[in-house]
Amino acid sequence: MSVPRPVAALGRRTILALPALALARGAVAQGGRTVELIVPYPPGGGNDIGARALAPLLEREIGMPVVVQNRPGAGSQIGMGQVARARPDGLTIGYGLWPQTTTLYLDPSRQAGFARASFTALALHVTDPGAIVVRADSPLRSLADMIAASKARPDDFRMSDNGILGHEHLASIRLQRLAGVTFNQVHFNGAGPALTALLGGQTEAAIFAVGTTSGQIRQGTMRAIAVLSPQESPFLPGVPTARTQGYDIVAGSTRGFVGPAGLPPEVLARMAGGLERAIKAPEHAERMRQLNIPITFQGPEGFAAYWANEEEELRPLIEELLRAGQTQ
Repeated sequence: MSVPRPVAALGRRTILALPALALARGAVAQGGRTVELIVPYPPGGGNDIGARALAPLLEREIGMPVVVQNRPGAGSQIGMGQVARARPDGLTIGYGLWPQTTTLYLDPSRQAGFARASFTALALHVTDPGAIVVRADSPLRSLADMIAASKARPDDFRMSDNGILGHEHLASIRLQRLAGVTFNQVHFNGAGPALTALLGGQTEAAIFAVGTTSGQIRQGTMRAIAVLSPQESPFLPGVPTARTQGYDIVAGSTRGFVGPAGLPPEVLARMAGGLERAIKAPEHAERMRQLNIPITFQGPEGFAAYWANEEEELRPLIEELLRAGQTQ
């Protein structure tokens, strides 16, 4: 598969073209052209929050209006498919989630209609560790409590996730295997609906990214019983890791910006450069700190390498889950 060309390797011709692009920014914006930033999930989840936090700064950096559009459905397949099919003119970009994007096309039954080569990696934005959470009034206060409850009601303990084969679902499968239990796994189309279901009592526990659920935890409506990171999260002080509770599970949500394949070098340079400046802006760092979301920026080359490595690691696991019928 082809790897998007990094900004650093675009060459002298592109560098010489950048001043002309900068001069053209105002004219482009005045001409009514708008960048559509597609979020392939419903409003209210981590992807939506992250995209909307960055959009105004990206707009400032590229000199064009940036409009966030939610295109949820099929575990992000609808929105990511729209990005893959867009014209490679820089006017349509997406804010995707990994490993979800990768698992969509590694599962042939999904007929995703896209693969890694269908996109241009622009910028990796954040890597947000997972957390297992329950309602604040739940009697469950540890993974041991949760596993005991599941064993007492085989196949009936309701665990929710944000979509089939997302990091939450994969972490839940790992926990069930390690603990020797089977949850009644309930799949949702994004974090927003999954949060609503947990708060409404339709599910008993859920796995979310820390940044997605930390606000609810601060408000006292949810409680975290484990974080899925190597060490305790500074955003959830005092919450033990799954490892320290006897379950070696590390998982999280990586979010990044992509465009369709075939972006011209000058368009790639403009968009990737604008994203880097916006992500590294002090006001964005402060906003993400308030949201409890850690910035882990990588440019096109680093993001593309990360994606390729993830695909290589996930392919045998997805094949195993397909054989076991655990992708539904």
